[in-house]
Order: sequence, then structure tokens, then C-alpha cells
Amino acid sequence: MAVLFALALPTVPSPSTALANGGTAPPADEVRNNTFLMVNTVYPPYTTMQDDGSVGGTATALVNELFRRLSLPVRQRLLPWNRVLRMTEDGAADGVSMLARSSEREAAMAFSVPVAEAHQSFYYARSAHDGFAWQRYEDLRPYRIGLVQGYTYCPEFLTAVERLKLVVEYAPSDESNFAKLRNGRVDLCLSNDLVAEAYLNSQPNLWSAVGKAERPVRSYPLHMAFSRNSPLAGRLPEIDAEIGRMRADGTLQRILAPRAAQTR
Repeated sequence: MAVLFALALPTVPSPSTALANGGTAPPADEVRNNTFLMVNTVYPPYTTMQDDGSVGGTATALVNELFRRLSLPVRQRLLPWNRVLRMTEDGAADGVSMLARSSEREAAMAFSVPVAEAHQSFYYARSAHDGFAWQRYEDLRPYRIGLVQGYTYCPEFLTAVERLKLVVEYAPSDESNFAKLRNGRVDLCLSNDLVAEAYLNSQPNLWSAVGKAERPVRSYPLHMAFSRNSPLAGRLPEIDAEIGRMRADGTLQRILAPRAAQTR
């Protein structure tokens, strides 16, 4: 496989050099020794924590294969979501393995070409609702809706929340939201479909108790994202070209296929 980067590996900036544009120095356990650090949170099937403590999942496999092709050393860690965003914005991490794009995030991160397509839908407790369907945001007025702090949501939905004074409650994770749904503390959860399916499959008692609205809220692309304080941000053309080759030879589709995903 041809190596895309013309610069020799020893020229990769050290963490302190990479942070020269204003990022904060990483704590001692994050010093990277010229190895790029990609981070995410536990987010099956994209990122999972294996029984032996290693990082798994489809996004993890995608990063490993891309960096292998580019002959770049990489390490991956799973951390609390707010820390993931803060470290990437500051440059204490080089990037996020899989992320939705937004104008707020673009201020601190550079995004690759799309690598996957995601869908967000409403989920409801069957015991509380004899089916659930919606056509307009006005239909959501009677419901308490669970969201996750730090996630991106459809701008039209967020506008409707303000315009219609919809009741929304933020939780730290999808798992927390589904627990609130089970306990009747919210009426609906808005979740990425693959993430919801992975979690519900890992909780058999929940799968039959939770229903999914037929109409999705949105479909959107997912990208790799790189801190603008990382040297990887300046190499996006090479990264995008290799992702294109991975798509053309079928590697991208194989890695991201649902059957390749492993839940916790």
C-alpha cells in the first residue's frame, strides 16, 4: 500500500509543538510520545469497551485501518463525552473517531469527508403508549423528551423546542435516557438508531418494552474530526483521499457493516 504522507514520521510534532496554537498541555497520562491520540466515549456499536480493557467497535476499527494505511501510529481511548469534546477542542487529543458535524464544532475541529450515515428517531415505552407516531413537531407537545448533553440534534427540532416550549430533559448518556424512559421519567428518547439498537440488544428485558417511531427525526453524515491544534488537521486532503480509496475498495463498507459491530 502506497504511503500517502511524504513527510517522514519523525517529523510529527510533539504534543507541546502541536499545541503551540493555543491548546492546553495534556495531563501526564495523555502525553503521546509522537503517537496520535483519537478519543471517543463508549458508544456501541461505534465504540465499545471490551472485557480485556481494549477499545473495540466499528469507528475504532475504521481509525485503526486508516492510520495503518497512512503509516501513522495511533492510540485510542474512551472517556466521558464532555472530556472528549474538551480535549479535542484544546488539542490535548488529536481527534474524535466518529462525530456529527455542526457549526459550533467546526470552530475547533476539522472534519473529514463523511464515513457513515446515521439516523435519529424517537423511542417510547410500550407500557405507557399504545404506539407512537408523529408528523409535525406540534405533535410532541404532550411529551417529555429525553436528550443527551453534548450531542447534536436537528436544528429544526431545536428551533421547535424553543418555539413550542417543548419539554426536554438532558441526561449524561443514552443509557441514562433509556433508564428514565423505563421508569416513566420521560415519555420519549431521541437516539441514534444504531446506538439504540445496540443498547436494547444488550438489555433483553428492554427490547420488547421499547418501541420506535416509524418516522425518523433526521438522517445525517458522520465524520472523523480532528483538533485544529493537531497536525492532522493540515493533512485532511491525504486523509480524505485514503477514505475515498477505502470506500472504493469496499473496506469502509465492510468495517461499518452492522454485523461487524460488537456491543458490550
